[in-house]
Amino acid sequence: MTKTRWAFISAERIEESTAFALSLVASLEEAGIRTAGFAQHKSTQENGPTRYEMVRLHSHERALLASNRGAATGENEASFCSLVFYNDSFATARRWVEEDAHKAELLLVGGIGKLEVFDKGHCQLLECLLKQEGALLLLCVRASQLSRLMERFAFPEEGMVEALELPASSELMEAFAERLKASCRAHRLGKQSIELASLAGTPLHE
Repeated sequence: MTKTRWAFISAERIEESTAFALSLVASLEEAGIRTAGFAQHKSTQENGPTRYEMVRLHSHERALLASNRGAATGENEASFCSLVFYNDSFATARRWVEEDAHKAELLLVGGIGKLEVFDKGHCQLLECLLKQEGALLLLCVRASQLSRLMERFAFPEEGMVEALELPASSELMEAFAERLKASCRAHRLGKQSIELASLAGTPLHE
């Protein structure tokens, strides 16, 4: 049976969860933890629409996720909660993850919320990731949807590493980061032990 490890950053404001997630990724990279995935960004231009974009870690590729410019008009568009979503952006996010996950020890998935509760958005990606063993799955979740998401996806209790609700004190944020680093390092050591035992042709437990 696969063992998925996961952690949450929950906040009601996208800007808040994104800013902390990206600072956390930078801290993990400095500590030698390999990261991948994507964050969600919100931007508002004067006299223009509010835009939501996904940004791929490290390469900084962008994909337009949604805007509040009006009603959906094309086959690639869908209206949901006063926003127009661009359906191909979810396929783009999944491709990014598929291309990068094998080399990551922590995988960031940003912008999880009401869409996923209703089996839309990144729903298929989450279902796939929760069946895999490997990178620690770090989710940025809208706080008002957290309990519904927990119920919808049945996150395995034994795989929980840590959860943080923002805003939080600097002490709690630092403790959260250290817990994630420790989990990634422990998982790395476990993989190395298995690989060494396999090379030696001896069982891990006798």
